Amino acid sequence: MSKALSKEEKLNRKLRREAKQRDKDLNPELNDRDYDMLRILRTPPSDPKIKYNVEFFADYFDVSEPTIFRMVNKLRAMDLLEDDLIDGSYAIKETVEQIYSPNTEKQIALVANLRGLLQKFEKTPLFENVAKLIYFLEPKVAKGDSLLSSGRVIVAPQMEYDVNCKNWNAVNEAIQKNRKIEFRYTKSYANKDVVRTVCPYQLILDDGTVYLFAYSEYADNIILYDLNFMDDIVVTNEEFTLPDDFDFNNYCGGGKLGAFKDDKIENFKIRFTGYAKDWMKYHKWAADQQIESEDEDSLIVTFSSAQELKVLKEVLKWGTEAEPLAPQSLVESWREEIAGMYENAIKEKMN
Repeated sequence: MSKALSKEEKLNRKLRREAKQRDKDLNPELNDRDYDMLRILRTPPSDPKIKYNVEFFADYFDVSEPTIFRMVNKLRAMDLLEDDLIDGSYAIKETVEQIYSPNTEKQIALVANLRGLLQKFEKTPLFENVAKLIYFLEPKVAKGDSLLSSGRVIVAPQMEYDVNCKNWNAVNEAIQKNRKIEFRYTKSYANKDVVRTVCPYQLILDDGTVYLFAYSEYADNIILYDLNFMDDIVVTNEEFTLPDDFDFNNYCGGGKLGAFKDDKIENFKIRFTGYAKDWMKYHKWAADQQIESEDEDSLIVTFSSAQELKVLKEVLKWGTEAEPLAPQSLVESWREEIAGMYENAIKEKMN
C-alpha cells in the first residue's frame, strides 16, 4: 500500500506542475501538425478561391475547429502568425524570415540548400519529407523563401527526370511491409510480357533516376529496376524475410559510382593526364582508391570495384585525359567504344 503524501509534498508537486506548465506556455514546442500548417502557409494556394482558414485546416487535418484555433493561438503566441486573417487566410508574419536561432545562423547555408540538393527529385514523395525536415531544423524560419533560396551556396542545375509517383507509392508500401510485388518490366531489352515477382529491398536515388533494388525470382538474382519502366505493379500478400546484407552498398565492391553492380569485383588501374590528373587527387571512385605513381605529366590510380561499366563511362568522359591500364576487359571495352565512335564519325563525314 502506497504511503499517503504529506501536505508539503502535495504542495511541492503542485508547484512543480505549475512551473512546468508556465515553462510550456512561455516556450511552446511545435508538433508535426504545427510544422505542416507552417509549410502549407508559405506557399499561396493554387486556386485563389481556396482560403487557408479554420475550415480549410480542420478539413485538411481531419480535426475539430477548436483544435485549429488552439494551434493558431499557439503560433501567434510564438509571433509566427499575423493576428488577423489576410484576404481570408492565416498568414505568416513578414518579419519571421529574419529570425534565426544562433545554431541556425551557423548552419543556415547547409539547411537552406537541402532543397537544392534534392531538386532533381522534387517530383518524388521524398521531397515532401525533406521539406518537412527543414521546418524541424528551424521552425521559426517558417516562411521558407529566404531559407530555401539564400543564393550564397547553391547546387548547379540538375538534369530533370519525372518519377512515376504511383509506382513509388506502390513499391514503398511493399518495402514498408516486406511484401513481394509483381510487375511487368518495359525496358527495350526486357521481355515485356513476363510478370516478374521480386522481393523489394531498397529504393535508390541516383543521378535523377529512381531504381528498385530487389531479388528477382524470375532471374534468380538481385537486380536494379528503373522505377519508371515498371508497369502493372501489384503488392502481394506474400511476405519475405529481409536478408541482413540487403543494402546495395554491400554489392558495389567498394565502388562509389552510383546505382550499378557487376557480379565480379575487379582491380582497376587508370592513368590520368591534363586537368583530370589534378581532379582525381580530390575525388574517389572507390573506397580503397590509391595513387600508385605520379610525375609531372601523369597520375596513375588503383582501386577495386564491382562497377566496371560505370568505370568505363567515367573514363570515356575524360576523353584523351584518361587511359585504362587494367583489367584487360576494361581496356578492351574502352578500345571498342573509341573504335565505334571513330567509325560513326567517319560515316557522318562521308555522308
